[in-house]
Amino acid sequence: MKTKDIVFENILSIDFETVPNGNLYHIGAVFKDKTFERTDIKNLKTALRDLDQFSKDADYILGHNIVHHDLPIAKNIFPGALFLTLPVIDTLFLSPLAFPENPYHKLIKNYKLVKNSKNDPVADARLALDIFKDQAAAFSALRQRDPGLVSFYAFAFGTEDHGHERFGLKGNFDLFQTLSKTIPDGPAAKTIFQALSRGKVCETGLEKIWETCSDSSDKRPMLAYVLSWILVSGGNSILPPWVKHEFPDIFDIIKKLRYSCGDPACAYCREHNDSEKLLKKYFGFETYRALADGRMLQKEIIDSNLSGTPLLGILPTGGGKSICYQIPALHRYHRLGELTIVISPLKALMKDQVDNLNRATGAESAAAINGSLTLPERGAVMDQVRLGDIGLLYMSPEQLRNFSVAELIKSRDVGCWVFDEAHCLSKWGHDFRPDYLHVSEFIADCSSACNRPALVAAFTATAKKDVIEEILSHFQDKLAIDLEQFVGGVQRENLRFQVWPVTRNEKYDVIANCLQESLAEKNGGAIVYCSSRKHTEELSLFLNEKQIHAEAFHAGRSEPEKRNIQDAFVGGKIPVICATNAFGMGIDKKDIRLVIHADIPGSLENYLQEAGRAGRDMEPSDCILLYEQEDIEHQFSLNAYSKLSIKDIKKILAILKKRGAKTPEIVITPGEIMRLIGYKDSSAND
Repeated sequence: MKTKDIVFENILSIDFETVPNGNLYHIGAVFKDKTFERTDIKNLKTALRDLDQFSKDADYILGHNIVHHDLPIAKNIFPGALFLTLPVIDTLFLSPLAFPENPYHKLIKNYKLVKNSKNDPVADARLALDIFKDQAAAFSALRQRDPGLVSFYAFAFGTEDHGHERFGLKGNFDLFQTLSKTIPDGPAAKTIFQALSRGKVCETGLEKIWETCSDSSDKRPMLAYVLSWILVSGGNSILPPWVKHEFPDIFDIIKKLRYSCGDPACAYCREHNDSEKLLKKYFGFETYRALADGRMLQKEIIDSNLSGTPLLGILPTGGGKSICYQIPALHRYHRLGELTIVISPLKALMKDQVDNLNRATGAESAAAINGSLTLPERGAVMDQVRLGDIGLLYMSPEQLRNFSVAELIKSRDVGCWVFDEAHCLSKWGHDFRPDYLHVSEFIADCSSACNRPALVAAFTATAKKDVIEEILSHFQDKLAIDLEQFVGGVQRENLRFQVWPVTRNEKYDVIANCLQESLAEKNGGAIVYCSSRKHTEELSLFLNEKQIHAEAFHAGRSEPEKRNIQDAFVGGKIPVICATNAFGMGIDKKDIRLVIHADIPGSLENYLQEAGRAGRDMEPSDCILLYEQEDIEHQFSLNAYSKLSIKDIKKILAILKKRGAKTPEIVITPGEIMRLIGYKDSSAND
């Protein structure tokens, strides 16, 4: 029997409002030029009987997400309602097919209606009808451009007799049948899929999934969403969360088609997962950097990550660790629409990583969320992530405590969790961050919710045995993950290390002369590390008096000041930065030719981290440590400040006991403890 043409005048559009416990309290409907509304409902069955009378001449019933919300409520209250027998058009199911490049229609946000008022189901019923008109227009235009795709949608939402209701969506099927006129059988539909996706999917993978999906009435609609997304993949389109919830197998289907079919003999999958070709594609380099022993450690790490192996990469500062997770992240984003989240401790480093990656790739696919963003900036980034414009998201671990950020992450498929500066996980590390410990708990919750194991990649320049062991045991304990280790050591062949004995009186002059000589001979910048904020201010003032443009950079400066100084330094407008070694620079500038330590750092580990910021472009660079006897005494005095009295210990125990009464696990930073016990930092200038 020929399906009648869908005409807008014969569509009943409905919307139900419920309270959190699911009880219906407000009904709205639109049919032709008439409206129906019931509020303060005393008898639900009577209200639905009135709606049934109102809809007696309708040919279709329409709404946004009525299949899973409105219609089940009505069926439970009044199963004999005639409007329940009408063919259903659900605009929620049509949106990703009508607007695949941007599934957020102007009247839809987060796949919910953009409401003019909090509770107005009549207005919402009109909105749903307006959305359907736009969808029908989009499908009509699509039929002109590609009639095969529309007919494939008819195949996906139909059944063998074309008359059986699919997911309660016979109205959706009628729309596609009306537009396409003909409905392909299985072999013809497969031919359409192959023709439209040629060059975009693995034929081996298609053969594996076609028979299972095309012959299943439950899975066939999934093929429509898969094909629609594949045709626009690599851009700002992501599959809606509700599609993934409705079709739990869809991720595995897309992965077999776009990433790896699982057959080692498949030439297509080998071609699109080749790490050297990806290096050329995203960064323009022909080969990966080799270590002193000839190993291509970057390539080894990337190959392991692409294959889905959890790993720990130990590379020297400036040894190219960023590219080890950026290439797999970009690849997963463009092939699968996945998001990679990079947990990073430093705001400055996040900004540099984002700017440098976007500049290198020529695309704005990376962003950061941290405390330095203004509210408008934060909102803009979150919208980009939600829409699928972002493939790499850098964030500080503290952000995962924010509800809106947590919900944002759960709206995307996270392909990999990257722990940059992974030594922050270790209490033995020099930069322990308690909030790092909670990231794995968040990952575990996300993995449980989506029923997919998490992929983790951790990176550090710290090779201390106890730190590494604690990192490995953390992921085993929290996520039951064993990390494969890739160790590159700490040696950098392009760095020249020197120690210069100086006296206090001559130190600043030596620094100035060294900087003048270095800046005159080489392009690039220089960092001078000092042991306190006061020293950075004094030294920068001294250097400027010597006609050397320098700025002090430390934790005491405001966020706008630090951002402006950082941008100017990276851009070459400020040649010299004087920074506290306690604060840490976090500047990802490739052409730093000179790093001077004006004061002896607190540990060898700190020194290697800070000196390693020189020569990240692998060009020859100098690392100079100025040695003064009083510096050692100063370091001993700083260590003495960390000694606690019995009185201090009692205060700390009282604070921990109070926190422990609220939660079995206590996470508190040293700074919080110091503030709570009223400790005054005698090294406030640091």
